[in-house]
Amino acid sequence: MDDNMSTVDRAVLCLSEIFGTAILVFLGCLGCVNGMMASSASAEQISLTFGLAIMISVQVFGHISGCHINPIVTVAAATIGNIPLIQVPIFIVGQILGGLAGFGLIKAVTPSETLKPKLNETVGLCSPNFHGTLSPLQALVVEFLLSLILVWVCCSIWDSRNSEKNESTPIRLGLTIAGLAMAGGPYTGAHMNPARSFAPAVINGDWNYHWVYWVGPLGAGFFGALFYKLVFSKDTTGTNETYPETSVEKT
Repeated sequence: MDDNMSTVDRAVLCLSEIFGTAILVFLGCLGCVNGMMASSASAEQISLTFGLAIMISVQVFGHISGCHINPIVTVAAATIGNIPLIQVPIFIVGQILGGLAGFGLIKAVTPSETLKPKLNETVGLCSPNFHGTLSPLQALVVEFLLSLILVWVCCSIWDSRNSEKNESTPIRLGLTIAGLAMAGGPYTGAHMNPARSFAPAVINGDWNYHWVYWVGPLGAGFFGALFYKLVFSKDTTGTNETYPETSVEKT
């Protein structure tokens, strides 16, 4: 299915995802920096920072590209038919570039020793890492389940039955991310976003079990959206929507 968009329109979509993801990664990971101020960042602070970063990005770019800022949201949107497949690489390339730009800005403004692993840590700032008592399979399941809930929230927002309930979407998505991050953070960091995981992994050079943070979330993006479409969706014939109203990391 073609999207009947011009090259300029597609470039705008990509730029929207670049800037939106950059805001998410820059603000979210900036909230993880510790040791520079009087106290270290708490789990609650980190969770709320990522949630608020999502809220800001969606508020700015939600009406332009849907503000996916997360490959699993793009996969979910394509699976339920909200965007044509031809747009999937445009969104994901923008998200990867935005993540790299956002974390690159943190590296540029933060002392290098702050980005290195602490004495009791094995990875650098914001790199994907799960609790040492978990097996890779357990971490995979946690990321899958957290991402599954996020995908279902996005699918409910896109549902035509919620078409008149989108004014508070940035707040709802932000609180969703904050809640999921608070619950899953101690297990896997609750990334739920391969683009958000990829950028610090590249810049910090942390690749151990990196596949967990792609396979789990992307699997949830596809199977979660497919399940919602088959079980919960109703016929939306007659809708004029081309893009989702909004979506997310969406960590």
